[in-house]
Amino acid sequence: MKTWRIGTGLILLLIVGVVHAQGLMISRYVEGEHYLPAKQPIDQPDDGKIHVTEFFLYSCPHCYHLESDLNAWRDALGDDVEFARIPVLFSAGGEPYARLYYTAETLGVLEQVHDKIFAAIHEQGRRLLSESAMRDFMVSQGVDGERFVEVYESDEITAKLRQAAQAMQAYPVTATPSLTVAGRYYVTGRTAGSNDRMLKVADYLIAQQRTAGK
Repeated sequence: MKTWRIGTGLILLLIVGVVHAQGLMISRYVEGEHYLPAKQPIDQPDDGKIHVTEFFLYSCPHCYHLESDLNAWRDALGDDVEFARIPVLFSAGGEPYARLYYTAETLGVLEQVHDKIFAAIHEQGRRLLSESAMRDFMVSQGVDGERFVEVYESDEITAKLRQAAQAMQAYPVTATPSLTVAGRYYVTGRTAGSNDRMLKVADYLIAQQRTAGK
């Protein structure tokens, strides 16, 4: 009887230990494994907010498939978190798509057309790689064609592309979609284990920043 009790006790201890370890794996992530430090930390605005940035590419299928979950996650972040996007410049069409993104932003129609650009590329087979194709698309969304071309080719948009390139080098960005937190940490689906888990790692990093700010 005594031996049975000792054996049962050891089994229970093992079960508790496994459950505890699994809990730690879920709730704690390791720098250098699940997320990476920025190569060169970027100064953040002194506004009391935790800044989170997504690096994305309109032609990236992973970005497209994550978009719905990312939008829901973004909406639940809280008032102390500021979310932004930066279009990457690598891969086919990187620079034209980045120009399209910043042009839509400058014209004040980004929220209106962002998801529709994804849909045009991934659902309708419209690659939107040329300026004329982009212009036609934006006109279909109610944007003045001449105004679109004026902004698309402007020095203002070229300057934003340079800023995007600098941000990419600071982390450095090697994959899309990927997230940065507080200008200090970089996480991808590969480092996190999946794109869904990437959002959980970002949640962990945001919570760490909240604690550090107290």
